[in-house]
Amino acid sequence: MKNKLRKLMPLWGCLAFILGVFYCYVFVVNHFTLVFWGDQTEALIPYMVDLYTQIKETGFTLWNYSIGLGASNLVYYYTILGSPSFYLNLLLPSSDWIPYFIPVIDTLRFFLIGTVAWLWLDKLVQTDRAKLVGALIFTFSGWAMYWLHFNYFLDAYLYLALLLYFSEEILENRKRIGFSLIICLSSIISPYILYMFSWLLLIYMTCRVFMKYDKVTISFFFQKFIAIFGFYLLGVALSAFALIPAGLMLLSTNRIGNGTESLLTPLYGGDLIRVLTSLFSPVINDYDYNIFSSPFLKLDNRVYTVYNYSFILYVLLLPQLIKIKFKGKKPFALTMGILYAMLLFPVFYLVFNGNTSIRWSFYYIVFNIMLVAIVLDHGSQINRKLLIASGISSIIILMGISVLSLKLGWTTDINQGVIKRSCLVLTGCLILYTLSLLKAKHRLWNLLLVGTVLFEAIFCLYLRIVNGNSILVANTETWDAYQQKMFNTEAIDFIKSQDSSFYRIDFADNSSYAYNYPIVKRYNGFTSYFNIYNHETRPLYDNRSTDNWFLGFQSSKFLLKSLLGSKYMVVWEENQYLIPHTYELIHEVSHQKVYRNSLDMALGYASSQISGIEQMQNIDKSKEDIIMLNSIVVPNIEKKIHIDDMYPLIAESLVNSGFKWSQSDGYLFVDYSQTNPYGVVAYEFYKDGKQIKYEENYEFGYTAIRIDQDIDEVYIYCKNFNNVNEYIPVNVYWISDNAINDSFQRLNSEDRFENISVNGEHISASITITGEKKWVATTIPYNPGWKVWNNGKELKVTEVNQVFIGFELEEGEHQIKMEFTPVGMKLGLGVSGIALLILVAMTYKEIRTTRSCHYNKNNV
Repeated sequence: MKNKLRKLMPLWGCLAFILGVFYCYVFVVNHFTLVFWGDQTEALIPYMVDLYTQIKETGFTLWNYSIGLGASNLVYYYTILGSPSFYLNLLLPSSDWIPYFIPVIDTLRFFLIGTVAWLWLDKLVQTDRAKLVGALIFTFSGWAMYWLHFNYFLDAYLYLALLLYFSEEILENRKRIGFSLIICLSSIISPYILYMFSWLLLIYMTCRVFMKYDKVTISFFFQKFIAIFGFYLLGVALSAFALIPAGLMLLSTNRIGNGTESLLTPLYGGDLIRVLTSLFSPVINDYDYNIFSSPFLKLDNRVYTVYNYSFILYVLLLPQLIKIKFKGKKPFALTMGILYAMLLFPVFYLVFNGNTSIRWSFYYIVFNIMLVAIVLDHGSQINRKLLIASGISSIIILMGISVLSLKLGWTTDINQGVIKRSCLVLTGCLILYTLSLLKAKHRLWNLLLVGTVLFEAIFCLYLRIVNGNSILVANTETWDAYQQKMFNTEAIDFIKSQDSSFYRIDFADNSSYAYNYPIVKRYNGFTSYFNIYNHETRPLYDNRSTDNWFLGFQSSKFLLKSLLGSKYMVVWEENQYLIPHTYELIHEVSHQKVYRNSLDMALGYASSQISGIEQMQNIDKSKEDIIMLNSIVVPNIEKKIHIDDMYPLIAESLVNSGFKWSQSDGYLFVDYSQTNPYGVVAYEFYKDGKQIKYEENYEFGYTAIRIDQDIDEVYIYCKNFNNVNEYIPVNVYWISDNAINDSFQRLNSEDRFENISVNGEHISASITITGEKKWVATTIPYNPGWKVWNNGKELKVTEVNQVFIGFELEEGEHQIKMEFTPVGMKLGLGVSGIALLILVAMTYKEIRTTRSCHYNKNNV
């Protein structure tokens, strides 16, 4: 053990140097934070704060009302709930420390990844140089750089290193329990990870069996396979409490198999270019992380970049595989050949990952590192002429693809500077690597080899946080603005102090991160990531809203939001948004204005005014809102409600034109949900031939235009957000303030829930149904995990208003109880319990066997 620790010291010193240089830069420039902007750490921090608050303050519950319209808290298994590094944050005194703790956790994680990678390579190669260089490249590979912003994928990368280490151990019938535990942890972190690890495990173990043993018969192979597979299944079973419910949630979305049809066709030209250039491209943060090409320019493409960069040293040493002799060379070379051939057939992207993303790039990292370590381990066999030829060829190829990318416009203007810098630095690295390997017998040249690896690692870290000439991570000014908006809860605290009932808050802000306000500020609101939240709500979002975080605040959806319980609206003072006439200003604090709605839907209502879901088919989304505002929409009922009087069609298929208009105190709804929901609406008001107002607005599906002034003509233009030269036909509707007020008054007078108690997955309330049997529409989104009881008897739950929990009640008083349990959770707990008993029994048996062996040994 002491000898192994001594050998690990150079690795730890190298890691300390690399991370010290990098994080000194981060601390100086970025205010002690490493916050990647966009859909990255910026979005991850709110999840961490929310889960931290739940666990340490309010208690973890199975249902989270702040996620979307409400969703299972187990969706956090796709981000941080199964991530071990997250739980280190619980040591912090408050959630305010979390952003500043990210570099600390990253440092610890990189040290662990490097150490475990070294221990894995210690099973494969003999020389300290090979282990050191291989471990460093593994730690800072392209896959690790790609996920620098997302801690649970980096935790999975640590699990990958552990999986490789335990795979070598279990081949020798050692540490089998450890193998099962790492399978369990990998499964808990995410079903994605288990799926990808399983394929890698099959490929890796097959390769290693044929490399390790001279004669592998079919019988021997299957004996090994079955023995290992049993412990694999034990690990999966241990994780069933998380895997089954999280997996069922994932299967209910369209994230598995997305783009399947396109993957059955040959590789596109753009795809091929990114595959071929991936080994020369350090992973950066410009669209799809390849410096030589962008999917948004001239190239035909379909899939994301392969982020399998394993330092330019791998490219230099790859030809040596032809000359070097080592045990298991044929199966190793065959496996690598098959793996890289798979990149040319997109169908394998689906097989190994489930969709068009290439997250399984770490397969290549594993085998690339093995090759580098094996070649360095057999340094005496390195062919000098081939090494020189490889160095010259690599430089020529690097310069060639750089020139092609620059001259043919494969990449963005931002990336052109990155290409020039990368070409210069990597050329220098190739020269230094070649020289150090040619003179490897001298200690100083060996130090040069390691020094070049350190330099390239620092360069890769630098490129990852730089987008062209700008810093991608938040600077002090950006971070301060983010903190002020994201963590300021004064307006929310005021509302909570005034109102303890059940309601939703609409926060008017177009910041790219505003969709996470409900999560970090902990209130019931509206967000739209339905693909990873509660996918059952998707019909409500389709063509009306979207799961794109960058669309910003949707002010025109105020009628629907009011129906869903939007009782309050908070607006930053500097923002100019449509404030519906039904909202009144009640408070101002910290540059925020708080408005209260005249409609309070709370937990929902009961009504005999219903309509059938068939009326909602193939109509504009704004018309759907009006139907739901005036009736409860129920499936399997042939009934229609008349809305044309209160919501008349003013103009049909209007394209870049106008019409006479004299009415005021109401809203024109410009609807393009059935033509192209990505519309940018501009409108002009005229009076006596003079323009008195012009405004442009980008909202998904439809846009509401407030008219509260004297005009006589309106012109409306709707352009395609993705192609400003294309005009979109729109339907224009009118609804007056009086019509809205009448609808709100009717809803306020319907039978309502009282004595509402909401506590995580438990809801209780009473409701009195008057006059006749009625339908109840709650504001809780449907999920198959919800069960409802009326006076102690379970009710049949129906989806009403497209996606919400509904049921029928007879006249009289009713005590309603609702309870949520994620689908598959009870089954998962049962399976995990049985697996745990098996694990305990096996551990006990192994301990007794070990003690018996020691006893017999001592008595001999």
